[in-house]
Amino acid sequence: MIAHFIGNGNSQSLFGDFHYGTIVVGNITKNKTRWDACSIIDTKVILYMKDNNIHLQNKKIWCTKDIAKQAKHHRIQGIWEVHYEPKHRFSCGHHAIQKLSKTHRIINLYGMDSMFSDDLTSQMDDRVPRSKRPPLNNEWRPHWSKLFAQHPDVLYRIHAPQGTKEIDYGKNCRFVYHTT
Repeated sequence: MIAHFIGNGNSQSLFGDFHYGTIVVGNITKNKTRWDACSIIDTKVILYMKDNNIHLQNKKIWCTKDIAKQAKHHRIQGIWEVHYEPKHRFSCGHHAIQKLSKTHRIINLYGMDSMFSDDLTSQMDDRVPRSKRPPLNNEWRPHWSKLFAQHPDVLYRIHAPQGTKEIDYGKNCRFVYHTT
C-alpha cells in the first residue's frame, strides 16, 4: 500500500498529478489534488477556518482531541477524527506519517521542505501568519529519524528539488529528486 503526504512547503508542486493510494494533506492545502484526509494540529488553522468560513464538509480531518473540540465549538464542518496525542514539536506531518506508517509500506513526502532546508516558509504563511518562528527544523529532524527507525519495514521517499542536499534519516529513507 502506498501513501502520499503533501505538506505546505515550496516543493509541494513536485507532487504532480498522482492520484493513487492514500493521499493526506497538511493543514489547508492550495493543491487541487483529490485527498483522503487532512492533518490539522494547529489552533491558528482552526481560527483561520472560522474567520474565513471554511468548512471541509464530508472530509476527514485527522487531529488531536483539542482541535476536534475547537472545531466543534466554532461549528466548523468536517469529519473530525481524533487520531493524535499532542507531542512537543511534532508537526501535522509527523503525526500523519506516524499514523500512515502503521498501515502503509511506501510513503511519499512532498512539500516537506524543512526536512532538507533551513527555509521554514510555508504556503500557509499567507493565510496564517507567524510573528516569529523558532528554527523548528532543528527539532523536527530528530523526530523524523526516530519515527522512521520505529518502522523499518516502511520505505519513506522524500521528494525534493534537484540539487537538494541529502540528509541521512536512516536506511529506510530515500530522497527522490525532481527538476522544477
